[in-house]
Amino acid sequence: MYCPQCAVEYRDGFTECADCHVPLAAGLPPGPRASAGGLPDPDLEVVVVLESGDPLVITWAKAVLEEAGIPFYVQGEERGPIMEAITGMAPPWGGTWCRVQVGRDREAEARTILRPIEESKQL
Repeated sequence: MYCPQCAVEYRDGFTECADCHVPLAAGLPPGPRASAGGLPDPDLEVVVVLESGDPLVITWAKAVLEEAGIPFYVQGEERGPIMEAITGMAPPWGGTWCRVQVGRDREAEARTILRPIEESKQL
């Protein structure tokens, strides 16, 4: 059983995703496996396809990858809220440096669809 929205696997007996509140699908999730919490499988080889400290660039990249159906993970995205909670201050540049990662098997496709974002960063 797995959630068709976030791809988290569930044991038999569960019928609804605890996070997404959608009915679970039978079998294993398609594509790269997800571990608890929706994080990438630790055994999956990932590559960085985009780096930025601009939250708009990261949001744009996430939207493009989601639309293409490419599983991804944004490393560093969680640090902004954590540091703000600890220090009481947001990062001075308005965001946190993040790395968008995808599975090596989807790297070429991800780089192709992210090319307009990379080119816009150079303007």
